[in-house]
Amino acid sequence: MMNPKNQEFVRRVLSKYYAQAEFDIKRIDQREFGIGNNKKIDARHLAFQTTEQLRNFLVSNCPRFVSHSAAYYRFPSATPQEKKGWLGADLIFDLDMHSEGKYDVYHRLDEMRSEVARLIDDFLIADFGIKKDDMLVVFSGNRGYHVHVRSEDYASLGAEERREIMNYIRGEGLNIKDLFSWEEIKGKKKIQKLIGPTPEEGGYSGRLARLVIETLNKEPERISRIFTKQEKREEFINGIRQGNWSRTSLDLEELLNRLQELKNNLAVMTINADPAVTYDLSKLIRVPNSIHGDTGFVAKIVNDIDTFEPMRHAVINGPSVEIVFKEDVPA
Repeated sequence: MMNPKNQEFVRRVLSKYYAQAEFDIKRIDQREFGIGNNKKIDARHLAFQTTEQLRNFLVSNCPRFVSHSAAYYRFPSATPQEKKGWLGADLIFDLDMHSEGKYDVYHRLDEMRSEVARLIDDFLIADFGIKKDDMLVVFSGNRGYHVHVRSEDYASLGAEERREIMNYIRGEGLNIKDLFSWEEIKGKKKIQKLIGPTPEEGGYSGRLARLVIETLNKEPERISRIFTKQEKREEFINGIRQGNWSRTSLDLEELLNRLQELKNNLAVMTINADPAVTYDLSKLIRVPNSIHGDTGFVAKIVNDIDTFEPMRHAVINGPSVEIVFKEDVPA
């Protein structure tokens, strides 16, 4: 519990920040809001007609946490939940970095940027055809990112359809062997040819072909020591480009087993293991550009994921303070 002097300091910082903060909340008058001080959500079922109304509330009340619903409602402040009149919901993905140790996660946040880019480019755009203009990328203010899909094409999806989308992106139930087929070559000796995906294909098929070629060029021994020899490697790569995965002396069943080990490199595994953020239709999510009450970082809207640096771009510009460390913190 903070002492009164510290509480007043935090209130001043929050009030000053919210007086100038820029919010990007689609259909704000149809959102449910929640606020928290002791917990992330102490009170919910709040509603605001305009951004300025929300701003005035935050400047006056200075909650440590503020969230809004992924859903749109006819009556967002109504209770119980069933009386709100559900109209649809954004499709939201929570990418969360889990790490050992109390502080190590903050050193590894840069690793998350490539995961966010893969989610957007390889899945949401390439596989689902979602336009980049219909997405909002937000640093969570702590150890990851939120990707909001605000497309009308996906707003009406139910919980089960949202669960299926998330399971697809996480590669749940993906068996690499299902991407291949066997073709029997007629002749004196019975020979089977392994037919597989080419790099130009969409979905997991094309991703696998591109990943295998990349791995062969960078870490060939990860698949087999056979491919450390350039001629063996090039012959196999040429075969992959044609959809013929048989152009190797490696046992083909053994090859498929080794390819299965690459599965986690195809999916986006950092999407929160608790997938409720994606398919809970009444879930509240942190308001973009609000303050995270535990870390003090801004849940910053990210315009360019490749250049975004949380430790620089998500810091509040506030008064100078003296910081006293009560335990060892890694540099």
